[in-house]
Amino acid sequence: MISGNYLHRFIALAFCWILCSADCTAQESLSLKDAITKAIEHNYDVRSASLTANQAANNNSAGEAGLLPVVTVEGGFNRTDLNLNQKLSDGRVIERNAAASETFSAAAQVSWTLFDGMGMFVRKSRLESQQSESDIALRLQMETTITQVVSAYYAVLVQEQQLAALNELLKVDSIRVRFAEIRLESGNGAKPDLLQARLDKNLHLSQQYEVRLLLAGQQENLNVLLGRDPGTLFTVTDPIELNKVTADASTRPNDLRLKLTEQQKQTAFQQLRESRSNLYPVLRFNASYVYNQTENEAGFLLRNQNDGPGFGLNLSWTLFDGLRTNRTIRNAKINLQRFEIQQQRELLYRQQAERRLEREYLAQLEIVKLEEERVAMANENLLIVTERLRTGLTNSLEIQDAQRNYQDATSRLYTARYNAKISETEILKLRGELLK
Repeated sequence: MISGNYLHRFIALAFCWILCSADCTAQESLSLKDAITKAIEHNYDVRSASLTANQAANNNSAGEAGLLPVVTVEGGFNRTDLNLNQKLSDGRVIERNAAASETFSAAAQVSWTLFDGMGMFVRKSRLESQQSESDIALRLQMETTITQVVSAYYAVLVQEQQLAALNELLKVDSIRVRFAEIRLESGNGAKPDLLQARLDKNLHLSQQYEVRLLLAGQQENLNVLLGRDPGTLFTVTDPIELNKVTADASTRPNDLRLKLTEQQKQTAFQQLRESRSNLYPVLRFNASYVYNQTENEAGFLLRNQNDGPGFGLNLSWTLFDGLRTNRTIRNAKINLQRFEIQQQRELLYRQQAERRLEREYLAQLEIVKLEEERVAMANENLLIVTERLRTGLTNSLEIQDAQRNYQDATSRLYTARYNAKISETEILKLRGELLK
């Protein structure tokens, strides 16, 4: 028999162990808003698209387009030691060994393209279009990532709900097994009832392990989207809330996919104009300032220095280049046509998505209503059958049927809500409202 002091010590130690275990296994409470914020900041696809947009912004400059002059400076120094042997016209002879000769030179040059068939201005327009294209692509990647986060977040919620439903069934299983054992021991029950109760309990325990595996996988998927350690533990806090949304043609101007194809077509048009500019001559303004100095230890010329500015115009016109310019122009036209076709295709996909998502979302809302009613009835039926089990007024078949209906109804409800939420998110993406 355990004394009172030992008992109190045991309870205290057990209590401390429980508290320590709770701290060690503490999990982050993650809301959907926090998950989206973390994904926008740390998701690798978003970060990569952001760097691409930054690169396009850096390229969009007057210097990259060729609108600014090119300024270069250069200088040099040379020394030679030569053996000198000179015979002058007046009869003098100059002989010198290892006579040093030093030359200093410096120059500053400016080259500025004044005309190139308007190519530099068109190039600037192309760079601006490419920057806009990269910005839209970044926002589109953000939208895609948000859609993925919403899907992964509520997939975790569905598995947690499935796990909770199985826990309820296991409670009923424990009651079934206990009462079947009592009846069998008292001689009022049958061994098959006990075996069936244990079979059902083992089945639900097996399903519990399967759901836990699925839950761990969904949590890892969400962690990867958030750009963090896949093993980070957390629990989701936001339930699935469905809002009435519609997909219609009025929101097409907000569709980032349509915006992107339009911007890509604009970029292709600027590339065509840029190719055509190669058909025209190029006029450049050149200016320079030159300084040269030479000093010799021997010879007719001991010192020579010259410096001063210079300027001029240079005109060049490629009259024949093997028809490369014509081929470039034709390819640019084909590229523009390709993007026009992609724009028409994207518009057709948008029209199809409007009809499909609207149809699916409305149907899924009706399914959710029906499944909610079904869960309410299945839950009530399970409670009634459980009470009948306590009083011995039910049989194994009836309780099995009630448990199966409850499990099926809850599973279908969770899936229906999830599918409706995904359709709602796709509609919001179609409307361009996910980033608001």
